[in-house]
Amino acid sequence: MYSFASISIIALCCYTFLLAAFVAAKKTPVVNSFIMVLISGVLWTGGSFCMRIQIFPSIEFWFQVSLLGMFLICYAFCWFLMEFTDQKNPFLNKLWLILMVGIGVVNIFTGVFLEAPRAVTAANGDTAFIYDFGWPVAVLFIACGAIVVHMFVLMIKYYIDDDFKKKQMFPLLVGVALVFTGELLWMLPALKGFPIDILSALIMVICMIFTLHRRRLFKLTLLLSRESCYCISILVCFGLFFYFLRPIEAALTTLLGHSFTRVVMMTCLLFALFTVMLYILMKNFINKVFIRDEIARANVLKEFSETVSNSLKIDDILGKLVTVINDTIPVNKIYVFIKAEDESKYRMAYSLSPLSERTATIHKENPIIKELRERHECVMMEDFKCLTVYKSMWESEKEQLEDLDASCFIALKDGGDLVGIVAVSGKKDGSRFSYDEISFLDSVGSVCSIAVKNSRLYEKAWYEARIDELTGLLNRKYFYEILNEEFEKNKTRSLALIMVNLDDFKLYNQLYGNKQGDFALKKVGEILRATVGSSGYVARCSGKEFGIILPLFDTMGARKMAETILKQISAMNRNMDEKEYSTRVLTASCGICTVPYGASNVRELMDNADMAVYQVKRSGKNGILVTTGSTVLQGADTAKEREKKQKLDIYEEYAPTIYALTAAIDTKDHYTFSHSENVEYYATELAYALGLNEESVEIIREAALLHDVGKIGIPEEILNKKARLTAEEFETMKGHVMNSVGIIKHLPSLDYVIPAVISHHERWDGGGYPRGLRNEEIPLFGRILCIADSFDAMISMRSYKKPFPVDYALEEIKNNAGTQFDPALAEAFVKLVGSDKITPKLVELKKA
Repeated sequence: MYSFASISIIALCCYTFLLAAFVAAKKTPVVNSFIMVLISGVLWTGGSFCMRIQIFPSIEFWFQVSLLGMFLICYAFCWFLMEFTDQKNPFLNKLWLILMVGIGVVNIFTGVFLEAPRAVTAANGDTAFIYDFGWPVAVLFIACGAIVVHMFVLMIKYYIDDDFKKKQMFPLLVGVALVFTGELLWMLPALKGFPIDILSALIMVICMIFTLHRRRLFKLTLLLSRESCYCISILVCFGLFFYFLRPIEAALTTLLGHSFTRVVMMTCLLFALFTVMLYILMKNFINKVFIRDEIARANVLKEFSETVSNSLKIDDILGKLVTVINDTIPVNKIYVFIKAEDESKYRMAYSLSPLSERTATIHKENPIIKELRERHECVMMEDFKCLTVYKSMWESEKEQLEDLDASCFIALKDGGDLVGIVAVSGKKDGSRFSYDEISFLDSVGSVCSIAVKNSRLYEKAWYEARIDELTGLLNRKYFYEILNEEFEKNKTRSLALIMVNLDDFKLYNQLYGNKQGDFALKKVGEILRATVGSSGYVARCSGKEFGIILPLFDTMGARKMAETILKQISAMNRNMDEKEYSTRVLTASCGICTVPYGASNVRELMDNADMAVYQVKRSGKNGILVTTGSTVLQGADTAKEREKKQKLDIYEEYAPTIYALTAAIDTKDHYTFSHSENVEYYATELAYALGLNEESVEIIREAALLHDVGKIGIPEEILNKKARLTAEEFETMKGHVMNSVGIIKHLPSLDYVIPAVISHHERWDGGGYPRGLRNEEIPLFGRILCIADSFDAMISMRSYKKPFPVDYALEEIKNNAGTQFDPALAEAFVKLVGSDKITPKLVELKKA
């Protein structure tokens, strides 16, 4: 029989090599337990090798070292399985460790369980080691058998309900079975002296490596680390020199003579040089084959991370994701699915080929979705097909996955939420995905998940900042942004604006409650959204007012849409079930203005549409008015012709209130009452000349009478001061504008005159007050009042000045056209006075 030292040395080299490799690996509980297996293996095989070559100190010493290593490797196998299957049991872990170490220590001092083998030398000089077994050896097999049984239980529990895990554990099952079989065969007389236990344990370690690699708990390139290269170089050189030692010695003796010292030195030098050369060659090979690709992928991943971190648009992120995958791992197809808004499915949002149809969806109940949600890594299609859940899928679901031709699925997660899926088909060269490639896909998926999460947060914030919470329509701020954008796009074509204001909605809330009111607002929002569709934009501009922007719509088209909307609002309650909230009877007033004929800028467009709404409400509500407000002079009717028109004078309704307010001012400032009447005359005549309709003229009339009503709050000593006002007194006087607004806003039936009243001291160049508006930002009615107010102030007697001549006043208006006054209105007013269509009213200051 032979000593079979070669088997021990091969096993020792393998364990040492693996230990050197895994010491450099990233430490995890699983890897740590495997390192313990390798350390135990080194003790076991190293002790066996030293025993078989019978080196110092004795065969018995190395036998006990080997036996202790065998006991520890049995425990280490069990510890590894506990970590691998995540079935930690601290009690049993400590129990098996204490049991194995205890048996080993007892056997060291007593040899009661297994004595050291006898070395028997044959006639040909070979040495065999013979073991003598007694009944106590059964204790060793019982202890090891108990651990093996525990290992089988751990594996069965791990994969009992999971075919994929069964596939993972199969190599370990084979390895454990071989170890147990090896221990039993070791006792057979025919195999006495043959280290079958060492051989079976080595196969078990190989099975463990294969299992770790399949689960991607380490990289095979770790086996070729710097330390591994040293070990391989030394072992290869040692083997070659051991085999060629005699020929090398003979050659050196021939060259150098019979000098023993020279031969030994040259042999050592050759061994060292050959080892270094082999190491350099291996390292360069590793750098070219493994490290270069690894560095390239790391750089790609870093660049991808920096790129997507600077993007908040989901399409840009997905486009870069698809590009980086295809550039790094050329594949046939890539599809990206994103969770739909209703969260019931995942819709295709991006693909590698721009010609691919993006109609495919994956339902959230599809088993692949569940698998991706639970896993923390890529799901390979070949592994997924081994699962019971795949076999139980509907054929239609299987066909859907087959149509994608996907080999790998990558999860895009936002915390625990699966927000997207990346389906990657097979590689163009037909090869399988390597560990590094799958790790790269996992890393790309993780980076993209963070980018998608940031994109979703941005989109959510963007949405919330632009959407009205109650109705889901655009909010006021975003409405104005879109209005300005669309105006710039369509100012030379056509753009319609419809303002929809619910009638008597405050009363509606008082009668039916705010809850019913909110319900009505939601229903109105739904009607507007459904009616407008993709033709324009719908927004909730205030509590009861909605705005509709219609690019490329003319007046007729906008009016037809407004009529449809009013009919639907009036009929909201007809199809309601009695158990649902009843919206009762609700009507709305609509104002329409279009570009370019009805307005020349955004502010004028809004003001004209709002004014149209006011006029509808004053005319009886529940109607539509199209305004064509313009600053261009149009043909005006004569005073006699206007008087012949039979029209309801809405002004009559509010005249008593207006005169009561102006009469109150007259008690403090006798000039203000007559001044307001004069401004009313000049302003309305100018309005008629401009071609404004009767409703607009009536609003200007009322605004003229009320424009100085705020002077009731100005001290009399300032109002009637004969000298020039100080800067502080002038600031107080300027406050009369906001005082007027404060009074009028408490009169709901007259609040439509506020835009004109608040603007009558604004200047065309922006130097006026209180808001500093300029050019056409100033409402048209305010610009009309400004000219009428200034003209009457100049030609009237005031406490601090005498009246100026009419010609002087007209000249001042002409000189200040383009600075203080609207140029077109100033020119029109001067012409009206010059042609006697406006007769100046010269009124002296009354005596108190």
